[in-house]
Amino acid sequence: MKEDKTALSWWFPRIEAAGLPVPRTKIIKMPPAAQEDIWHAFDGEDGSGALAEFGAHLRASAEDLGVPFFLRTDHTSGKHEWKRTCFVADPAEIAVHVFALAEFSEIAGGLMGLPWDTWVLREFLPTRPLGVCPHYGDMPVCREFRFFVDGGTVRCHHPYWPEAALEEGGCAAIDYEGLCSTLDGDALRALASAAGKACGGSWSVDILDTDRGWVITDMAEAHKSFHWDGCPTVARAA
Repeated sequence: MKEDKTALSWWFPRIEAAGLPVPRTKIIKMPPAAQEDIWHAFDGEDGSGALAEFGAHLRASAEDLGVPFFLRTDHTSGKHEWKRTCFVADPAEIAVHVFALAEFSEIAGGLMGLPWDTWVLREFLPTRPLGVCPHYGDMPVCREFRFFVDGGTVRCHHPYWPEAALEEGGCAAIDYEGLCSTLDGDALRALASAAGKACGGSWSVDILDTDRGWVITDMAEAHKSFHWDGCPTVARAA
């Protein structure tokens, strides 16, 4: 089978080993019995209790990350439903977030959905949000950029959030020019280049402004339709 390079469990260990700035992260495989419990819940049926046990395991694993913390699967965080999915403010409710993310994964990514057999706990990075999207579950909006790289070569970069997406999220009053500005272009390009070198091939690299400096938060394998110039032909693989 072809390697699933877009999975966080593939690319994260490589950029962490390269010494790049990343959130503290724990990757945990979900037991099949817990997955079965979620399928039963989808059908309105009782489960075996395995999901509750998995939630307790996640909660214990997250203790040293502090509260709140960030939850995602190997493939998505469902951040447009922020308070329901990835943002865990009450560890006692983590099983509810797991269910919500599994549900989101099943309806995302086309006909087959996205895998949700691997889960990721991450520290909640200290940031200075420039706004909040109430239509996205009060999701905070911070300065963030997406770079496209081919190995160690940076092909282009863009502000992470299109202005239209923030307007849809109810964050129309944000200082969009300030959100898109940075004086650290060379440093960001160096980070994106290093991530591309660590993983090889073509990637999108997401870099977030935090109180600790710029941090790489996400990557996805990219493909090139014809060429990189201008970037309209560039798309994430997932």
